[in-house]
Amino acid sequence: MLIEERLEKEKKIIEENKSVTIESLAETLGVSKDTIRRDLMKLEKKNVIRRIHGGAVLASKEALILNYSERANQENTIKEKIAEKTAKLVKDHSSVIFDSSTTVEAVIPKLNGKSLKGITNSLTHAILLSKNERTSVSVLPGKLNNKQLFLYGADTVDKIRQYSVDYTLLGVFAISEKGLFIHTEEEGVVKRAMVQRGNKIIALADHSKIDTTGYFKICSLDEIDILVTDKMPELKFVESLAQNNVDIVVTEE
Repeated sequence: MLIEERLEKEKKIIEENKSVTIESLAETLGVSKDTIRRDLMKLEKKNVIRRIHGGAVLASKEALILNYSERANQENTIKEKIAEKTAKLVKDHSSVIFDSSTTVEAVIPKLNGKSLKGITNSLTHAILLSKNERTSVSVLPGKLNNKQLFLYGADTVDKIRQYSVDYTLLGVFAISEKGLFIHTEEEGVVKRAMVQRGNKIIALADHSKIDTTGYFKICSLDEIDILVTDKMPELKFVESLAQNNVDIVVTEE
């Protein structure tokens, strides 16, 4: 079997199974484990797969990491629909923690007219919130991430712990049956603190974020109350949400 032919077969097997072990690939293709290891290195360089201990997973299982401007421009129509649904869930005369995600940012203009106490670690969100005359804005302290434009660190987390709010709006980087994830610990610990201080946690995630993972776990599914998304997820994940008492709101009618 030619190398390219074998690589193509390996790629197809991983795509069909989402993940695979070196041992199972070696047995299926009738080659040594060392050969499979070398093949996986080639596929990883092509960004087809991501190697893990003892095997590999599809590269797409790891949610994409984008800077602020890329995130702000991504799937704007979907974000707007999710934002509209989310804004309807937030009652007038409420206190709300807004995380630094661009999906949460899209919610802010749709809350205009409501009397709110807003707390955020995002400079851009704070500016948007200030445009609503009926909203008071508290900006959390901390170190500034120059690319993502959010504040983070021990001071940020300590300040969050002083609040007890009606809602936490949480933009989701990655979500699966195992919980909610983010790609950096520095942002993850801030989001985790935000989850702990909200009476009702509303998570916002388009369909591309579902059944993906990240480096740092923010919380388990049972720590959120509502998931707002644009498409109905696969049945297995919907069942996991129900088992963890998470309501799902879908923008598609």
